[in-house]
Amino acid sequence: MNKQAFTKHRVLITPNNQPSGNVFSATSFPTIQFVLGSTQGMLDPRTLRLNYTLNVFQGDGTTRPNNILTNTGTDTNGINYNQNTGSLANIEQINVSSMNGRNIETIQNYNRYVATFTPNIENQYDLINTLSTGDPLVSSKNITTARQMNVPTQHSVPLKTGFLSGSTPINLSQKGFHGLNLTIQLTQNSQALGCITTTQIDATGQPKIVLQQSTNTSYQYQLSDVFLTYDIYVPNDTIFNSMPSSGTLVFNSINTLTSTLLASDSTTTLRLGLKNCLSITHSLIPALHLHNIKMDSLSLSRLSTGATSTKLGTRANLNTIQYFRGGTLFPYNYILDSEAQATPDAVQAQILEPALHSVTLYDDSHHGMNPASVGNIFNGATTSCNYRNKKMGASLAESPDPTNFILGFPADSQRVGVDYSKMDYAFRIQSNINGATPFQFFTFARARNVAMYSPTGIEILE
Repeated sequence: MNKQAFTKHRVLITPNNQPSGNVFSATSFPTIQFVLGSTQGMLDPRTLRLNYTLNVFQGDGTTRPNNILTNTGTDTNGINYNQNTGSLANIEQINVSSMNGRNIETIQNYNRYVATFTPNIENQYDLINTLSTGDPLVSSKNITTARQMNVPTQHSVPLKTGFLSGSTPINLSQKGFHGLNLTIQLTQNSQALGCITTTQIDATGQPKIVLQQSTNTSYQYQLSDVFLTYDIYVPNDTIFNSMPSSGTLVFNSINTLTSTLLASDSTTTLRLGLKNCLSITHSLIPALHLHNIKMDSLSLSRLSTGATSTKLGTRANLNTIQYFRGGTLFPYNYILDSEAQATPDAVQAQILEPALHSVTLYDDSHHGMNPASVGNIFNGATTSCNYRNKKMGASLAESPDPTNFILGFPADSQRVGVDYSKMDYAFRIQSNINGATPFQFFTFARARNVAMYSPTGIEILE
């Protein structure tokens, strides 16, 4: 009788640092640690899920939100999560390392990374029918997530790091990575939580943004009943004994940098230090909206003027952008122009298309791109208005208005990578901002890495 080659085991583990009260939060126990122990098996990273129950309270720890769409916030009305990020807005940083302490990948500003990539790789059917089944706070409508905030919610979400997003099984045995350490750092309450944002029609028939902000800024989130689940495939003894004791695993890592944009004609230089850079993606937000519970700290904002700590600004056009490598235009040897003939409701192809490719060419997730679901370089309305007919709201099957504004480009469509280890990366933006509103600029550089494992340990090669 032939013995089965691989046996699938479903694994459930609890945090290594479980608090006595069984509650993790930003103010107490903000770090969650898991140990995926060394075992004679192969981890399927596609099955990895972080599971927990989420509660949101006021500072007293007992009063819950009571969100109702009234346009005007109250003490209990007007608190929400970003609808593209959902409860992953709670995570500031994820670190993956080997059991011998070798760092494999660290993603900072993880919630901003999820907010930047999710709406540009998932279509509206995914947001409604797929992602929301694991995270009920993910939706194509901001008000849908707001109503979920009134009650405890259960979540089962993937951890989309570069290392854990691949489809290649990860050998957890002594012939592989010797097990893994996973450390999750929670973010501040004011960064994860924000206001309810809707788009309504004004007296002239044009869409306008309405921010419904709670008058109470003491809200906090709590994660309880936290555990991690995943599948491993255990080979029989014959196959395991025939496996080599060393090998390599190719994976993509995500590197995060931040900078500030202030002037209407600004050149920013960044030292990436990456040898095999695949793509670079940017998102931005007015600095006054970061760590601000009265605003959406994870929104993919456009350039604007006059933004305050409680209000959005007035649209400011982005005119041109140039990308450089070592002082030379790269990968485009010309200026990317916003195309004067384009209108605020049209896609700015010359700038936006490379940005979309910086995401979709390298992500393993399903992305049924809908051209009407992506943004443009103008500051339009948000979250619930159908731009194909401004006087009607978008149905569930249609794309919302274009609000997901990103910049960037694919550095190498062949997935080999471009060397930025000895050359600086720079970009020049010419726009109509007036210098009064500083913008926080987030840069996510995707790089190709190789992990070499052997009985003596792990080595990460760029």
